[in-house]
Amino acid sequence: MVSRKKIAFLINPEAGNAAVRRKGKEMASALKSMGGYSLFETGSPEELLELTHDLATKNYRAVFACGGDGTLHLVSSQLTGTETAMGVIPLGSGNGYARHHRISLKWEEAVKVAENPVVSVRDTALFNGNHFLNIAGIGYAAKISHAFKREEHRGLSGYVKTIFKNLKMDAFNTRITNEYAKWEGKVWMVDFCNGSQWGNNFRVDPSARDDDGSLTAVVFRKANRLKLPAIGFRLATGSINRSPDIYRISGSKFIIEFDGKRPLHLDGEPAGVIEASAEIEVIPKSLIVWTPDSK
Repeated sequence: MVSRKKIAFLINPEAGNAAVRRKGKEMASALKSMGGYSLFETGSPEELLELTHDLATKNYRAVFACGGDGTLHLVSSQLTGTETAMGVIPLGSGNGYARHHRISLKWEEAVKVAENPVVSVRDTALFNGNHFLNIAGIGYAAKISHAFKREEHRGLSGYVKTIFKNLKMDAFNTRITNEYAKWEGKVWMVDFCNGSQWGNNFRVDPSARDDDGSLTAVVFRKANRLKLPAIGFRLATGSINRSPDIYRISGSKFIIEFDGKRPLHLDGEPAGVIEASAEIEVIPKSLIVWTPDSK
């Protein structure tokens, strides 16, 4: 059993929907009664960044990000390159990174990782110098992330509502190059995958690994709109790699060039708009992660 000393839990009280937030309060109460752990309720993103950085400088053994992929994005940005591990308690809307690592969505099970962790070192990545942990990209998925941020409803139902309110997709010319290949054409979106899914088991790159020193550019080529339900079905069933409308390029470093200004998302969080081009690269073995025993 691992000592509870210098293990922190950072709880984002705004993550997820009302039901998830209630679970967060239940978990906080349980952790307090267990004793030994450091427990913090975070406010603004700036406060979360500062607190995580402070815990790493104080040589905490692990910091558990309790929230969604946005919370994990912030926490991992401060733990990358340090000796402090990141743990995950999924309390968000999609929980893509937690699902990728088969971390239980039940907090009662997820907190057990703190007592008996499997320790591994994982890759992270940069998009124009900006950290991301799981998936980042431009185009339609980024458009949805920007719109979802403005919605009151969270969870899967909130995503579905956001998509139906933003059905229009703008195709744009794109050129992608890396050390192995070059591709150009019209696309709806391009996502660079370190992990396998956006969240809610919608898997963009089902075979993705975040410990192999590479990323996969998943290119959603412009297609007949009648094909969109089939593409959505493949995303939901983990068979997107078999779609003829998807092009995949793997490598460690990419340059993407495109026309116009395009919305950007980093780990599902809106990250402004970029123009003309960007560089994307993997940072191998840069983050220590605590996960459950897969057995």
